[in-house]
Amino acid sequence: MTRAREFKRISVNAVFVEALPDRQAISKCVEELDMPVFANIIEGGLTQNLSAKDLANLGFCAVAYPWTLVTAKLKSIRKTLEALKKSITKGAPPMILSYSKVCEGVGFNRY
Repeated sequence: MTRAREFKRISVNAVFVEALPDRQAISKCVEELDMPVFANIIEGGLTQNLSAKDLANLGFCAVAYPWTLVTAKLKSIRKTLEALKKSITKGAPPMILSYSKVCEGVGFNRY
C-alpha cells in the first residue's frame, strides 16, 4: 500500500496491489486509494481468489489471470504429450487444432 500511495501521489493512472488476503483488505485498498486498481489473481497465491464479477463489485477496474493461463497451457501440453506417447504412429491427437484453424487463430489468413 505504501508504494501504491506513492504512485498515486506522482499521478500514475492505475496500480496493482499484490497479496490482499481477503475481501476486507481488498475493499480497504480500493477505498483508500480511490483510483483504478487492477487485481492479479494467482491460484494458490496470497490474494483471495475471487471471481471477476466479485472483484468488479469490490471496485477493481480489471483483473489478470496469468497463472490460470500458464497452468492451463501446461496441463494441455502434458495431456497432448501423453496422447502422442500412446499413439505416435496413428496421426495427430484429437485435442489439437487443425493447421487451418491455427493459421486462422494467429491471423495468417489476413496476409
